[in-house]
Amino acid sequence: MKNPFRSRNSALPGLYLDILEKTLIRQQGQSDCGVACLASLLAYYGGYSRLERLRELSGTDAQGTTLLGLCQAARQIGFDADGMQADSIENLKTDVSVPVILHVLIDNVLQHYVVCYGWDAARQQFLIGDPARGVHHQTTDELAAIWTSLVLLHPIPTERLVKQADEKKQQRTWLLNLVRADIPLLSIATGLGIVTAVLGLSTAIFSQKLVDEILPKHDTKRLMLGIGLLAVLLVARAGVGFLRGLLLNRQSRDFNNRIVNQFYGSLLRLPKSFFDSRKTGELIARLNDTGRIQRTISHLTGAVIINALVVLISVGYIFTYAVPVGLLTLLSIPLFAALVWRYHRRIINGQREVMAASARTESNYVDTIQGIDVIKTANRESFFSAITKTVYGHYQDRAYSLGTLGLRFNLTAEVIAALLITAILGAISWLVVQKTMQLGEMMAVLTLVGTIIPAVVSLSLTNIQLQEAHVAFDRMYEYAHLQQEPTEHVPDPTFAFESLSIKGLDFRFPGRALLLENISLQLRRGEWVTLLGESGSGKSTLLQVLQRFYTPENGQLLVNGHDWQQIDVPTWRTALGVVPQQIKLFSGTLLDNICLSQTADEAEAIVQFCRDYGFSTYFEQFPQGYLTILGEDGVNLSGGQRQLVALARALYQRPQLLLLDEPTAAMDRHTEQFVLDLLTQLQPQVGILFITHKAQHSELADRTYLLDGRQLVCVEPQYLAGPPVRAHLA
Repeated sequence: MKNPFRSRNSALPGLYLDILEKTLIRQQGQSDCGVACLASLLAYYGGYSRLERLRELSGTDAQGTTLLGLCQAARQIGFDADGMQADSIENLKTDVSVPVILHVLIDNVLQHYVVCYGWDAARQQFLIGDPARGVHHQTTDELAAIWTSLVLLHPIPTERLVKQADEKKQQRTWLLNLVRADIPLLSIATGLGIVTAVLGLSTAIFSQKLVDEILPKHDTKRLMLGIGLLAVLLVARAGVGFLRGLLLNRQSRDFNNRIVNQFYGSLLRLPKSFFDSRKTGELIARLNDTGRIQRTISHLTGAVIINALVVLISVGYIFTYAVPVGLLTLLSIPLFAALVWRYHRRIINGQREVMAASARTESNYVDTIQGIDVIKTANRESFFSAITKTVYGHYQDRAYSLGTLGLRFNLTAEVIAALLITAILGAISWLVVQKTMQLGEMMAVLTLVGTIIPAVVSLSLTNIQLQEAHVAFDRMYEYAHLQQEPTEHVPDPTFAFESLSIKGLDFRFPGRALLLENISLQLRRGEWVTLLGESGSGKSTLLQVLQRFYTPENGQLLVNGHDWQQIDVPTWRTALGVVPQQIKLFSGTLLDNICLSQTADEAEAIVQFCRDYGFSTYFEQFPQGYLTILGEDGVNLSGGQRQLVALARALYQRPQLLLLDEPTAAMDRHTEQFVLDLLTQLQPQVGILFITHKAQHSELADRTYLLDGRQLVCVEPQYLAGPPVRAHLA
């Protein structure tokens, strides 16, 4: 084993253990232990990366993370990382001076990852950070019993490592950009809130003057004047509150529109690989999180400012009546602050669990409804109903736990408030009995205390709402800040495809074995190349690499003799016409699904295109012709009809290179022959890469490749089984 360590003979100080406790990231699910260990090392070195990002980079799935995946992820986030095989556990005991990730086996069954921070000479034990258990010590025998593989990951931080301070700064900048347009409205609302808080004192002041001065003197004129003035102030307060509410309501609308549009726009610009491992319900849940952020912003600019001013102004006013009562009132602030501190962490964890469970529930709903035909065919309604019951029950359990925690918090807050009010009432009553405070002043103080304590309670509850918004913001930012595809360019209209050359291409999904190895292929305009291979051999993946959905690990791709990276993504994809194996149709008309844009100005052009290319024979037989609503995901169409729509969509874009993945697999013989005739007619103007399982289709090709065992070989048609199918030109 290459020795990356140096000796450590000193004991680990308590402060060091404290740092490890704070930087250890707990796993959020059973499969997250590997990425949680990597995130813990990032935090240990002052770096930061979201678990969501690490899952993507490492290829983490429901089965967990491979050591290869962890190594690939570590290198991409700023580590110089290598997987290693130790000679024995003595390597860790005598030589470790930097944290490493160990691959262990729990109970001889469960594969797991832990962080080994080193050997504690004072305790003669290893210091282990377990994302499931926390930081603890283990003896040599205990660690040897689970670290049987002797495999570890040795990550060394480099200058590329993203520091946490930089990440937090980027988060603040992103949020500030979102609310920048709202600052004028929020400022006005804040000013109106200040006016509302000041006007709120009018009742307390009037009650004190009424009892101590006006009523004892039987001054009817001042009484009527005072009541009139009080009415004006209260109406003014109501009007100001209404105006402020209108402004905040408008801000809520504008902010929600802005954040959802920006977040959704960011989602659409993420690479396709991002969506491969996400469930639809999870994405929808994060879109819904925007409401939590907006409510918190409105709360901060509204209730928080008003309550803070109420506390400051009212306490100051109480001090003018009686200093001891003012001090007693101020005692509420540290008491409620201590209450918030006590519940802070548990509330945050509870909110995260509720949001995650809610996302899983929504994902389950979407997944089940989309597969309703399969469920009914297999008569498995009861089974999937039981799954939904379990998933939703888990969500309700998490919500119940959080609700119970909130009730305990509220109960404690109300008990503290009751004791404070009782103490203040006793104090001011004593002052009245001692004739150091007048009865009217007592009523004024009671009125003010009646506003101060609820305001302090509300301020203490603000932390809960802040943390909820913080969790929601982190969940949104986790996706919105991922690296997007460079799709901002306008496609170059002068680009003309002439040739594609693939040389020595390797591809693997993160953390997995090579799927494509040393792939080489040539395709020129006017050529038809057929690609054969068994299911799962990587044919569809190769087409997705060519669409720039995935990045190859090695190899060279040349377009017109030049590196294809010199062509921007929009220009390249505009030149492609693609019929994928899994066809997506949208819940719109046939016209909508062909052009994927506004059809009002293109309807005639689409119809003429379909007539020119021969699609009209099929499309005009639809119930409402080109205005037929296809239904969600084309539910109203047969498999062959779906493929015809997909081919029409691909050809309508006037592509220069066609990538066709089993484009006739669901068609009858007559329709298949129509498609083959059409492609043969188009061949001189385009390049065609045709994936098929039917060997007879190779008779139409200029070259045929066979993808077998990760390798691509060029074969002659006569060596392929099956009778030839020749296209008949119209």
